[in-house]
Amino acid sequence: MTNSGDISNNPVCRVLFVDDHPLVLSGFADMLKMHGYEVVTAKNLKDATEKICAPDSYDLVLLDINLGQESGLSLLTLAPGQLPEKVVLISGVIEQEWILQGFALGAFAYIPKNVEPEDVVEALRQTRQQQHAPHSGWVWDERNRKLVDAHDFFPRHTLLTPKEREVFILLRSGKMDKQIADDLGLSIHTVRVHIRAIKRKRGHNRRFEQDS
Repeated sequence: MTNSGDISNNPVCRVLFVDDHPLVLSGFADMLKMHGYEVVTAKNLKDATEKICAPDSYDLVLLDINLGQESGLSLLTLAPGQLPEKVVLISGVIEQEWILQGFALGAFAYIPKNVEPEDVVEALRQTRQQQHAPHSGWVWDERNRKLVDAHDFFPRHTLLTPKEREVFILLRSGKMDKQIADDLGLSIHTVRVHIRAIKRKRGHNRRFEQDS
């Protein structure tokens, strides 16, 4: 198979790769370097923010959603004016609401960590060619080996409204109804209406311990 991800004849793409797992960090970095990318690594938000705010610029950020005790999505709010146009989220688990929240904060695409190396390279090649998905983001469809609009990738009946997503994420963080109401400036009644809608769409019986 022709290696469509090889960019040896194209301008070098400079990538900041943010991940808290040393083996993943070195493995991905080595793989991308083999395909002509210039890779700088960061293992936490502080390290990533310092590198993003440095004079050197990046063409793309590859960002792990889960950085140990930190959320990778925080980088989207810590350095919004410093980030390149294309921030690609990665995760070992397809966490639908975190991915969609990342897109709402400006992320461009999502690639699962568990895909084949050649798929990562192909996904990044397509990412570099794509424009922003209107009101959405791009998700790597492993079966068809292409980026698809998140609203086409995730079942429509499971998609939460922006406010439902905020409630969902706070629930997953362990907050109770009253705390969520205070955080979002809503009444407890409104929060519980959102929780019922989330349960209807996502089919959770327990208090959102796992994302579908």
